Amino acid sequence: MNQASVVPIHMGTLRRLTLSLPYFRDWSVPELKAIEPCCRSVVASAPTTLLKLSGVEPFVYFLIRGEVELLDANGEKRVLRAGDLDAGFPIANQRPSPFQVSALPGAELLRIEASKLRCHQVNRKPVRFFAEEEAVNAPWRTHPLVERLIRQAQEGTLALPAMPGIALRVRRALTKSDVRLDDIASIINADPAIVARLLKVANSVLFGAQSHCETVKSALLRLGMEKSQSLVTSLLARDLFSARNTTVKNLMLQRWRHAIDMAALCAVLARLTPGLQSERAMLVGLLHEIGALPLIRMTEAHPDLLGDPATLRSILTHLTPELSAMVLEEWGFDADFTTAARHQSHWFRDHDGKADYTDVLLIAHLHGLVHERAQLHLPRIDEVPAFEKLALGQLTPDLSLKVLDEARQQIQELKSLLA
Repeated sequence: MNQASVVPIHMGTLRRLTLSLPYFRDWSVPELKAIEPCCRSVVASAPTTLLKLSGVEPFVYFLIRGEVELLDANGEKRVLRAGDLDAGFPIANQRPSPFQVSALPGAELLRIEASKLRCHQVNRKPVRFFAEEEAVNAPWRTHPLVERLIRQAQEGTLALPAMPGIALRVRRALTKSDVRLDDIASIINADPAIVARLLKVANSVLFGAQSHCETVKSALLRLGMEKSQSLVTSLLARDLFSARNTTVKNLMLQRWRHAIDMAALCAVLARLTPGLQSERAMLVGLLHEIGALPLIRMTEAHPDLLGDPATLRSILTHLTPELSAMVLEEWGFDADFTTAARHQSHWFRDHDGKADYTDVLLIAHLHGLVHERAQLHLPRIDEVPAFEKLALGQLTPDLSLKVLDEARQQIQELKSLLA
């Protein structure tokens, strides 16, 4: 790279450079210090190739100043400018690179060793609630509701929602070695409403219905015990999103609609990805924000928040992931569920091995927020590691979105079954 100067940078410079990069928004000072030794400042004095098309370069680049040119396999060019939304995230993050990336004269970039950054992301554990400076110093941080909630969570006195009774009984019954199909059917038959909804699911084309199920036992035989357990919990989750206060009830309804959207998207994405179960992914999507419920209920004692949607949204955004993980741990769910809840917005989460349910939730979440991408400073779907993990990563970004659009009928049918 003889057309550019490459120099080490110290902590003060690293902090200054990362202030404008959304990718580092939730990084603490100790975390930045951990990657400081492998960071460099790159300034191009002439057109300089940073990444080759289909290359596997050892570095990740962030654009700080100036412009870079991206050239794809079809010969199409795109110029990325400092300040553009995508410049705040790793440029051409996939490996092999889908672009040839060239810095134009005067461009300044932050270069980081990809292996070190990836290793740091893998080992990076979300701190319970928040430790980053931005959150600690945010105005909502000192709101009485937040202070009370965190105090109760730390003391173990926070009232968490209970798992729906029938779902809990089914879950406990399935842990017994001598459980019989008739035992599970008897538990479900105690609630006529859930019986009707389970039969509706079992008779859906989406779940392979070729003949009509008329009893819970026949539905369980068709679906299998594991699918049935996930579906029963999914169908009962709606009852948790209720409240007497009209404003709080409307907030609950908004969360439930979002949960349904995510559940349906997760189910379809898992169906497209080998090794993942659609029903399990659906439940991951449905429960990933279950921790918002105790928080929303607490707003009844703080009417000022109900009239301040921006502050309430900030509180929900920062606290819901950890609260959701706490609820799911209390309910006895495994790491597929708790990890997805904790990392639901950690867009650049990376890990070894095949796609998991957190990858599914991340892509569903980004797809669901596609119209708010610029406002929320979100990365492109094809720039996050989860995209490459899923089967959709084998396609172009546009074709991947087309696949989801073509699955819209399946998504709408799943949403109608859960509603």
